[in-house]
Amino acid sequence: MSSTKEWLFDQIEAKRSKRLADLLGITDDELEQISYEIDVDQSDDGLVYGRIVRFDGDNDPAIMSKIVGLNSGSYVSLSPWDLDDPEEDELEWEVENSEQLKTLNKHLSKVPQLLQVDVDENIQFSLLVMMHVHIVSALEQFLSATFIHNVTNSDVLTRKLIETDPEFGCRKFTMNEIYAQYSNIKSTVAAYLKDIIFHDMRKVKPMYADVLGYDFGDIAWLFKAVCLRHDCAHRAGYDKEGNQVSVSVASVNELVAQCRHLSESIDAHVQKINNQ
Repeated sequence: MSSTKEWLFDQIEAKRSKRLADLLGITDDELEQISYEIDVDQSDDGLVYGRIVRFDGDNDPAIMSKIVGLNSGSYVSLSPWDLDDPEEDELEWEVENSEQLKTLNKHLSKVPQLLQVDVDENIQFSLLVMMHVHIVSALEQFLSATFIHNVTNSDVLTRKLIETDPEFGCRKFTMNEIYAQYSNIKSTVAAYLKDIIFHDMRKVKPMYADVLGYDFGDIAWLFKAVCLRHDCAHRAGYDKEGNQVSVSVASVNELVAQCRHLSESIDAHVQKINNQ
């Protein structure tokens, strides 16, 4: 049985092939019958202009004649984003990347420098609002990437998720559905992880405890920061009554310190799991 990680990569690759077939105006089956390579068209300094699909000369002429935009009978030019799907790219990064703490620290390291910028009071408030959103978003990404990376790379943790999460526990199947559901379990888990909102700590806190065995302890400060983040992100730093939220240099510095402490604790716990 392949790992959830391998299944995810297979599905992402299949979707990319489907997008390519659609762009070329041929079917998935026809795409599988021809040989091609995809090159990146870029400048010497790395600026990407697009992608070039180059076809071998001995491909089936009947299929090649159907290809839309074929140049000189040998290649098709695509825009840089034609084959991309931002959600798939993010999920693939989370599955593959194992340096979640390093990435978070890169985001947080910029905050002290920004706090030193000399601006007037009104501009400083807007800057602090944006930094609060930035910090909470960076932590959310850390929580998401850490959980998804570890679960999808371990069949043991995937099983723990299925066995402990209420979302899976409430599902009921008839006897003739059991095998179909079993064969699609990786698809179900992948779709579930992709849709989780990782700043919903009422959901994330028990999930970390049940699957990874990590206890967040008292994180009232994080619940408060997430609520404040909502006002900052959706109302530019004002609450529903139109009042300016309370955000300061001191509160931003404290939030950075709390996020560092939490993320380092989680990372140490996860490393211990992986070394067992």
